[in-house]
Amino acid sequence: MVSLLKILATETFQRIAELIIETAGDCGGHAGKVPLEEDSIDILAAFYKARPSSIYGGSNEIQRNILARQVLNLPGEESKAKRV
Repeated sequence: MVSLLKILATETFQRIAELIIETAGDCGGHAGKVPLEEDSIDILAAFYKARPSSIYGGSNEIQRNILARQVLNLPGEESKAKRV
């Protein structure tokens, strides 16, 4: 279950970061803070943090393999080593 939550959270974070950049229009590629009404926002900060988040705690591909083994009741690496 944790693998599923990790995949969902990191991919959602990446989609939100990409949406922020798209919504910012011409300012989407500006590094540093960009003025926003009475405040400012660093548009690329979320993007820079979102990309590596799919690697933290094991890559999303590894998490998908873990899920597949659990759902399909497939043997793990330990079982393969014993057969050889």
